Amino acid sequence: MDRVAILYTPAGGGHRAAANAIAAELSSAGVVVDVRNVLEFAPSWFAYDRAWQLIQRHGGHAWDWLFEHSERGLDLDPVRLPLHRALFGALDRYLIDFAPTHVVCTHYLPALAVTRVREQLAARVIVTITDHLAHRAWIVPGVDAYCVADAGVARAVRRKTRAEVIVTGIPIAACKLPVRGVAIELPRARVLALLGGLPKHEALSTIDALAPLSRHALHVLCGDDADVLAHARKRLPLAEIAARADGLYAAIDRADLVVTKAGGLTVSECLARGRAMVLPFAAPGQERGNLFYALDAGAAVRPSELADLADTIEGLVGEPGRLRKMGARARFAAHPDAAAAVVTSMFGEQAVARVA
Repeated sequence: MDRVAILYTPAGGGHRAAANAIAAELSSAGVVVDVRNVLEFAPSWFAYDRAWQLIQRHGGHAWDWLFEHSERGLDLDPVRLPLHRALFGALDRYLIDFAPTHVVCTHYLPALAVTRVREQLAARVIVTITDHLAHRAWIVPGVDAYCVADAGVARAVRRKTRAEVIVTGIPIAACKLPVRGVAIELPRARVLALLGGLPKHEALSTIDALAPLSRHALHVLCGDDADVLAHARKRLPLAEIAARADGLYAAIDRADLVVTKAGGLTVSECLARGRAMVLPFAAPGQERGNLFYALDAGAAVRPSELADLADTIEGLVGEPGRLRKMGARARFAAHPDAAAAVVTSMFGEQAVARVA
């Protein structure tokens, strides 16, 4: 029986969500599936997830600098490879003991272990790149195939590796419900604002920027910061305010447009559900690729500054058919079956071969 290890890193929620989407597609395939957070195999003090949260909330410029310089020539392997070996010996042992036929990594961190135990495994190794931009940190020896977000990413990855490269899209949870088209004319729009994961000061400023839109139906998901929640309830008394939603698809489907940061999974979910996006936030590092992909597709707009958010939304709502057209372009650019495409790359007629 086939045995699939799906490994993710909790650097944001997207890598976990992609792993779970692939696992859900495998649930009816008659295979053994084990989805694991790689930090389970590291010392407790190695708080990669908390460090990533700090970078996202306070170190955007530093992350941009490191992202650019490590892509252009700053070689991190002399540091990351020995460090990974020292920290993740338990991951090596897990892979050998579990003896998977396939290893799927939705982040490059677990893929580094495959390099060390490659000769002790008979597994085919697939890495799923979860943004519309591929940094060379994703390129790891011993990977058989990369499942990537779009053709541009595919070209970039092919220039860096001899592994197979397959355009699947970014894996998102399946949704069988029909897509609701946005009305041509909207006297009162439904606006979903996703503020979780933003730096606190930016979330607070966004709430202030949304305040002039009181005639519209606002649904604001603030994340877990109590100060942000309190500020939203004070400044937006008529809005629906919550920390998060049970199932983001329902919230996206109710909305006519979505205000969000350019995370790979969130952008992919909005595209799949045919929703126009307003992307007013800084897009450091890999998020830049998601921002440009949505803008180039005609599915999103970007205000020149956050203070222009309300005017930007009013302009979109006030132009008959504009949001409907953007929604159609979103659907054209979407890959709603990306998780199924990853599974097909594993078990379909042209399944990934192990690299010699």
